[in-house]
Amino acid sequence: MKNRRLVSIDLGSAYTKVAIRRDWNGESELLRDLPLASDEVDFCVPSVVARVEEKGGARWLIGAAAGARAPGEGVRIYRYWKARLFATGSEQARRDEMGQAPRADGGDDYEEVAIQFFRGLRESLERSPYGEDVAASAVRVCVPRIDAADMDGRVGGILHAAGWRPAHGRVTVYEPESNACGMFTRGRNATWYPPAAPFTPRAGRSLHLVRMLEPEGLLQALRRMSGSFGVLVIDIGGFTTDFGYVEFDTSFASDDWHRPRIVQQSYELGIRELDQAVYDSLDEDAQREIRQLSPGEWDALKIDLYRGVPVTLGGAGGRPRTLGGGADGGRTGEALREFAERVIAVRDTFIREHVRGPVNAQTLTGGGSMIAPLHRAVVRALETDEDARVYDLLDDDEPRRTLASRGGRVDEGAVEARARRNQELVRGGSAIGGSSVFFE
Repeated sequence: MKNRRLVSIDLGSAYTKVAIRRDWNGESELLRDLPLASDEVDFCVPSVVARVEEKGGARWLIGAAAGARAPGEGVRIYRYWKARLFATGSEQARRDEMGQAPRADGGDDYEEVAIQFFRGLRESLERSPYGEDVAASAVRVCVPRIDAADMDGRVGGILHAAGWRPAHGRVTVYEPESNACGMFTRGRNATWYPPAAPFTPRAGRSLHLVRMLEPEGLLQALRRMSGSFGVLVIDIGGFTTDFGYVEFDTSFASDDWHRPRIVQQSYELGIRELDQAVYDSLDEDAQREIRQLSPGEWDALKIDLYRGVPVTLGGAGGRPRTLGGGADGGRTGEALREFAERVIAVRDTFIREHVRGPVNAQTLTGGGSMIAPLHRAVVRALETDEDARVYDLLDDDEPRRTLASRGGRVDEGAVEARARRNQELVRGGSAIGGSSVFFE
């Protein structure tokens, strides 16, 4: 095993999450109360970069400060630069913001944007109460599982330039596998030294996976099965939808148990495309109003718009304009339904092309799953598969139901704590999993 202390950065297209593991057997936990985080969730840093031209040169902003800036004279907003950095030719990579195409002269250097983001993140964390943790830890980044050459080398170069110390071994982990690991372990880490065999070198520190699985959930399901048990984790993000299929051999009988097999793939289908579909359905005046918003204002507006609640924007001459009602609301609802159908279609493609074992359980995560109408539509579609149970972390009854399986009286404090943890796992599971000893 290579890294005793590790910071994991889940570089999301919309929001970036950071987790840390402080020792081999320490819990992986999200870093909270981050200065660069959004007002909505204190562990989610908007993945936004702004370049502001000033006398004497350019000033770079990242996170909530960048998200609060509206585009204008001397201000260049980089909102979806992750897609430009990693995409393999999709429509997503051709636009950075609503109605805004990349500069035709090729003047945008997205690796420089990435360096500025990681540098600003590091400097902010060093000034925070987590400064000593950051200084003592290596860093690993969660990236999409797409066909990109030398991901470790490319991301490692960006981290070096930004002043981070890349992890030994794997500099990157793929988002599907890190998210699946976060879901299964809920941040638990456990290692051990296998007993020494006579006349052989002592084995090194090894993974203790059985102690990392949730006693009330997956571990109990595994013990009731024979053969293999397959779990599909679906993560709807801003740039990609990620699929991680994990197949467990349920015949294990001792702590010396091999790792499960992980099959994974990311598809360039993200909430960015849903946003664009809704934007394209609006008339020119509404589109102009949206282009004048800061990224943070657009994100706040979408929360209501996607819930079917009309929103009001200031119009030309100060006249208010309402979006989301009447025909607008119908078009937004249709865009959500179509996007949900596309998620299920790529899920079926992934299973058909990559999965050879059983799918006994499915779970839905990612920022996109926080959009209530989208979440409901995808879960309903998943529930039509009678052979695969849906583990819905956003189900209000999940904490009480799972804890009741222990037997005895259910502690209300534990129910509330589990509900909070479920919310964290939906949005931060990949960061939590990326710092796991599973990848050491």
